[in-house]
Amino acid sequence: MNFSIDITESFGAIDFDNAGGVISYINIPPNENTQDKFQLELFNFVLNLIDKPVISSIKNQNPKFLEKMDEDGFLVIKQATITFEKMKGHEKLIRLLNQESGYLTHESYGPKLENKDKIYDIGGRSFSIPELLINFAIISPKKVTLDFTASNHTYISTYNELQKTVGTLNSQANRAQPEIQGIFDTNFSNLHMKSDFDAGYRVYIV
Repeated sequence: MNFSIDITESFGAIDFDNAGGVISYINIPPNENTQDKFQLELFNFVLNLIDKPVISSIKNQNPKFLEKMDEDGFLVIKQATITFEKMKGHEKLIRLLNQESGYLTHESYGPKLENKDKIYDIGGRSFSIPELLINFAIISPKKVTLDFTASNHTYISTYNELQKTVGTLNSQANRAQPEIQGIFDTNFSNLHMKSDFDAGYRVYIV
């Protein structure tokens, strides 16, 4: 079963900031028109069970899902999609994992902030490059939705139990860097590429 929760006014239910040691990852896909509907993926985060709108939405969609859970426990969502119906602008800050000061990249898009603009903060380690930390501030005037699959979760009833299992949760969420394939694969290049030094390019040979 898939859950779709309106979190426009309860975005704080998403705890991506090292809750109990849980390490979150974020994937921000390229989007040619960032003013249209914008989606990002978040992995391995805690969905707080103290936010009544979130709890009510889950119960309305599946009354049995929360039967053995309470607000003192930790509902860890392994993968979810956050959808912004419209994005007015954003700021993105990228740092190295252990960088104590400064940053690698800071970029902003959109008009200047106006009175009563809503700013949604989200972040985590980069899904594609885990050595990078990403903080993303999204200015959105419209609906924000959280979508995840019911089977894509782990519930931990106490903080002490979380401390015992957080290492496993983080190792399961950690994305190993895939092997290089294609032109930059040394074996592939040696087998299928011939360099034309005078012309300044390589030729692919079957």
